[in-house]
Amino acid sequence: MTKLRLSGTIGPGIVLIATCAGYAFFQPFIPNAVQQAIPEQATFIHQADSLDDLLQSPVCGQLDKALGAGNSLAALLGSNPWIKLAAPSEIAVADIPFHYAGQSKSWAAVTWVGWRSPWLRWKLERTRADGFSFLGKHAVWPVWQYDNPGIARGCTLTFALTDNLFIACLSENPSHILLLLDTYDKRAPSINDAK
Repeated sequence: MTKLRLSGTIGPGIVLIATCAGYAFFQPFIPNAVQQAIPEQATFIHQADSLDDLLQSPVCGQLDKALGAGNSLAALLGSNPWIKLAAPSEIAVADIPFHYAGQSKSWAAVTWVGWRSPWLRWKLERTRADGFSFLGKHAVWPVWQYDNPGIARGCTLTFALTDNLFIACLSENPSHILLLLDTYDKRAPSINDAK
């Protein structure tokens, strides 16, 4: 009887461990998944195979201009030790016009993190680094804000993690990232839906 109870406990325990390990280490790459979080009203989208490809593209100059104050995306990312977790592969960048008086368009960046997502979430939840603040969750996705005095005046950099994607938004309004998360969750149409 004891052996039966023990095998009834060990079997489900092994299944649970295998499931957790599969989720944490073996999520297969999904090509073009980065477009799932780009809203259909994006007026421009650029997709690169890696962060290095993005930094070498003409789009990088536009992003540097959006960051303002002589900032460069390469320098900002180079000073961040987490970049290998946050942008290891395919990345899409888009500009999204918001039709509110006095507000300019926002920039969105979405990168595939796959199995790195839980590790990056864990690292962000425990960070005490200056400028990072947890804003709460939208649906089930955690959202953070990064305050840096060097970023263009009036702009905020917010970012969120889904199960496979790292989503960032540079905007005058921190809530703009919620549209990206709603698009990912299929509560708002994406550029893939417009095709």
